[in-house]
Amino acid sequence: MTLDKWLLLISEWHKRKQYKETIALETLLFTAPDSIWGPKLTDSQSKAIACWLDACLRLYQASKEHNSIKAYQMLQYACAHLEVTAFNPITEVEIQDWCLKRLQHLTVLRLEFCNQQQDQSIWNKEAHSLIDTHVKLMENISWNEPYTNLHHTSSIKH
Repeated sequence: MTLDKWLLLISEWHKRKQYKETIALETLLFTAPDSIWGPKLTDSQSKAIACWLDACLRLYQASKEHNSIKAYQMLQYACAHLEVTAFNPITEVEIQDWCLKRLQHLTVLRLEFCNQQQDQSIWNKEAHSLIDTHVKLMENISWNEPYTNLHHTSSIKH
């Protein structure tokens, strides 16, 4: 599927405002074209990556109350894609930066999720693992280092 076709379909899903219609949204999410992830930043790519993340978060919210494992898997799925994009050396820095910022937010969301679960022995281990993994990830990419090419305003749609 082309990026423009995918954008049209996800826009149509939003226009219908049937936000409980998650099966159609899941289908769109899991059939998203690879061009969402770059490597070049375009207006269509920018809109698509933001729509893709919005779809992940909507599916997370829809699953949170009745299927907590599926909800958590949706967050993990989103993070995995953001991490792959952030580490792709041919992806433009602006896309990488956007993904890393969203990854920070999703890490906090995953930690909050872990803290809200009933079986704290399992979820405490998961939370500690998330923290350790995230710290190592950020250290490995030196994202918080003072690189001049990372200090700019992102033009990816929010």
